[in-house]
Amino acid sequence: MHNRFVFRYITLFWVMLLALGGKLSAQSKGDTAIVINERTDIDALFKQAREVSFAGNNLQARRILQRILERKPDYYDVRTFLGRTYAWDRQYDNARTELSRVLIDRENDQDALLALIDVEDWSGNPEVANQYLKLGLSYYPTSEALLMKKARLQIKADDKESAAITLRRILDFNPGNKEAIDLMNSLNTARLNNRVQISYTVDFFDQKTSPWQFISADIGRSFKFGSVIMRGNVAERFGNRGLQYEVESFLRLFKGNYVNAAMAFSTADQVFPGQRYSAEMYQKLPWGFELSGGLRYLEFTDGTTIYTGSLGNYFRDYWIAFRAFITPKPDVVTSENNFFARTSQTLILTMRKYMGDADNFIGLRAGRGDSPDERRVIDATTPRLRSWSGDLEVQRRAFGRWIVRADMGYAYEEIRQDTYQQRITLGLQLRTNF
Repeated sequence: MHNRFVFRYITLFWVMLLALGGKLSAQSKGDTAIVINERTDIDALFKQAREVSFAGNNLQARRILQRILERKPDYYDVRTFLGRTYAWDRQYDNARTELSRVLIDRENDQDALLALIDVEDWSGNPEVANQYLKLGLSYYPTSEALLMKKARLQIKADDKESAAITLRRILDFNPGNKEAIDLMNSLNTARLNNRVQISYTVDFFDQKTSPWQFISADIGRSFKFGSVIMRGNVAERFGNRGLQYEVESFLRLFKGNYVNAAMAFSTADQVFPGQRYSAEMYQKLPWGFELSGGLRYLEFTDGTTIYTGSLGNYFRDYWIAFRAFITPKPDVVTSENNFFARTSQTLILTMRKYMGDADNFIGLRAGRGDSPDERRVIDATTPRLRSWSGDLEVQRRAFGRWIVRADMGYAYEEIRQDTYQQRITLGLQLRTNF
């Protein structure tokens, strides 16, 4: 009986030993030798390491990544990914070591900061995660990735209202952000899906022209497909007062893409165009770029179609955008096939610097020509033949959810052939979500 008992455990021991040996053998077959020389394509090897990691073998991926770093220790993307593989395997101290080495050399490395936020979040240190989040947003206040991390941390802390505000900021930059839309709709509390905005603008002239006044009020609501805004505009110019009704929408089509469309109507043709339509598609591109293209249609006595496009970029705490409007001149008679003679061009350059977060910024705008997007200066009787303008804008968060924005602009405009006027514009805008 005793011999049978001993034999059973000896057999069990050998079975376990053979099974372990088979597992180690199989693993050794998968863990191929890593040889790096002068002709090795480091980038291709990094791609291979990522594929190995995503296939579930983080140990072998780390071997490849470590060999790359022996050869090229300042390859920060490799070191950041190495830190992520440690985090995925819950080796948080090793992850911190690698990611901290990246931040020592590049304290504003966004990928390393995002990874460290995850490490501290997953390891149960939300306060430390928030510290890294604040550091990241100080460098990149408009980063959608960082703002999504912020919203998720706020939800974990059961602060759904703050999370909703953060998600609204993301959708202000990118109405087509599906992740933000889905997360907003998943909240089981008041989601701040409604928006109200009021603005007032007054224009002063050096000629004997009475000041122009413009008041606008709108209310909008977000849906799963995007958002819809209803707007009323009232203007007083040349002693005439008029009202314009407008509907605007932002519609998400697919990832990184959305369309802005609007239509407006008015019977006050001395103040507003009788009809106004616009449509423009925006596409997010790598490295923070955004490209758009579309058109505007204005109908006074006759209809005018204006083509437009823009290229913008969010770089750290700056936003820089260039926009062009091209208007064909069908009545121009010229024998030359000259694009500049057959069209009028409006060029606008905008630059903003964000101050700590996405709600606070100071911006400058310079332009040549008359922009059809400036509703306050559209009228049938005073076309801008040639004009130059500059604007200063400041936006601050105040009164809880309220956002306050002030504008001051100067324009030098040709109102008749070789006759110019100067215009100073002051504007104030209030906006909030509820």
